[in-house]
Amino acid sequence: MYITAHHVVRPASKAEGINAFCYRHGPYIWVGLPPAGIPDENPGELAASSTPVPPGGNRVRSYLDIIMPDEVPWTEVRASFVGFVSEAQRRDFPWEGVVGRCTFRVGLELGLAPTWQHEIALLLRAAQDVHGRAGPP
Repeated sequence: MYITAHHVVRPASKAEGINAFCYRHGPYIWVGLPPAGIPDENPGELAASSTPVPPGGNRVRSYLDIIMPDEVPWTEVRASFVGFVSEAQRRDFPWEGVVGRCTFRVGLELGLAPTWQHEIALLLRAAQDVHGRAGPP
């Protein structure tokens, strides 16, 4: 599964929001890094999305990518994310790392750095919401 949440701004209208997408990959089972090509070459099959700002031509202010086997429950994702952030916050953005069966990537523009905890919380909530909309694998 690949879940991505982007805090976006539409340049023409200044509309701003968080777009999120959940993709499934089927019966891939792994621990650590995902199979080659997932998600950059093979995002998977779209299972759910939330797009308050219509896609296309938007500027991304921040993003959260979560890559994991389809059967990973959200409770495991959340616990892994807490561990990931605990370690990653000692580094500069962008962050990337693996905790258990989950791979995380987080980035944000410099202007959001002072409120990074709030920003990441918003992205994580959007990711959780779209994960819930996708339903069980």
